[in-house]
Amino acid sequence: MKRLHLLLLAVAGAAPLVIHAEPVRISTAVSDASAAVPPPKYQSAYADYKPAVEPQITPDKVWIAANQEVSGQSAHGSHEDSSMQMAPAPADSAKPAVPPVADPHKGHSMNKKGQ
Repeated sequence: MKRLHLLLLAVAGAAPLVIHAEPVRISTAVSDASAAVPPPKYQSAYADYKPAVEPQITPDKVWIAANQEVSGQSAHGSHEDSSMQMAPAPADSAKPAVPPVADPHKGHSMNKKGQ
């Protein structure tokens, strides 16, 4: 009985393979060398192409105008009355910098990736 089940399972499993292995039937009209065939038609991929419309103003001008509209400022913003000279350095900058605190990890063997 067990062999019968195995045999039926093998036949059922092989059925799709047999179905796909059938030869393809070709009609006689296709195999006739003198059959009339319409000429191939060429259609360009660009036949229905519509070019993009170029914007009237450049993107940088649009960006600047949008920023001005949002901020409510003029074209030069807060730079209208200022000069381009640097401010003098504070007087206390001539003092030497505070020495750095000693490294608490100095002398330790630490696992550093990539070194």
